[in-house]
Amino acid sequence: MQAARTQPRSAPVVVELPESQQAAVDAAVQCLLPALQPLLVAVKPTKTAKGFSNRAKAGFDTNRFGIEIPVADGSAQAAIDLTATILNTATARLKQRPGGASAAAVASPANWTIVHAREDALQLASSSARGKSGQQPQVLGLRQACQQPQLAGLLVLVEPQLDDVALVEQLLDEVWAGPAALVINPGWGQQGAAPVPAEYARAVDSISVVYSFLPCAIQGLLGPKEGAVLRTVDAAGGATGGKPAPWRILLKQKEEFVQVGAMPRRPTSSDLELAFLNASAASSPLTKTAKFIRGLIPGKKD
Repeated sequence: MQAARTQPRSAPVVVELPESQQAAVDAAVQCLLPALQPLLVAVKPTKTAKGFSNRAKAGFDTNRFGIEIPVADGSAQAAIDLTATILNTATARLKQRPGGASAAAVASPANWTIVHAREDALQLASSSARGKSGQQPQVLGLRQACQQPQLAGLLVLVEPQLDDVALVEQLLDEVWAGPAALVINPGWGQQGAAPVPAEYARAVDSISVVYSFLPCAIQGLLGPKEGAVLRTVDAAGGATGGKPAPWRILLKQKEEFVQVGAMPRRPTSSDLELAFLNASAASSPLTKTAKFIRGLIPGKKD
């Protein structure tokens, strides 16, 4: 009888995930700054037939960046707090980078225009700003921002939803003409979100997601599975050899998150379910037993 063959297996890739929101912000800012710092200089906007086009500055692939970080709750205050934490952390980290002092001055939170897609967040942020002294960032609603003749500074857009994509396109393509824009936690990036309409895909794709950490859960054939999607555009886990940084699919196994897939595009819910199903089936005792039995049968190969 032929002995069962033992196939060498590579060790699973265990990925360390942030243990707190601040840790996630630190990781996101680390991914953002290498692309943001060179853009923090005064750039004269170019007038086009459609308005002030600012899709990318000369010599750079893009000046629109996305960050996706889980929030503790879905409240307006949580969205406001996360935005402030990201901007404050970016300024502090810029000061620590070589030649970053001048860039940090440009990126001071007071120099950003904060556009809230949520009406409740807009009202709360506006009322809070009125009670503070000193220079404060300009706070606008998304529709209000689109009605401006031009926005020429740093821009941060907070939690736009799929229903807002037409306004997002108008804001980024026709109104805004600053050095860099940041989109935080867009609704189209969340698990289960409907596809972006084809006519607005270009605008959404023009936003380079430099950091995305999105916990997810799938109710599959083998029971509920927890995991996460992670994208980090940095030297450690990002783009290599000129290729875009992958979207990594992670499955929670015991108390660790193991990479079970990677894609060049954002995974859909179907992609996650298939990756989780394949990984769970491969580690199932039934699957291992079946492979062992096949190894005992002459002529059978794994």
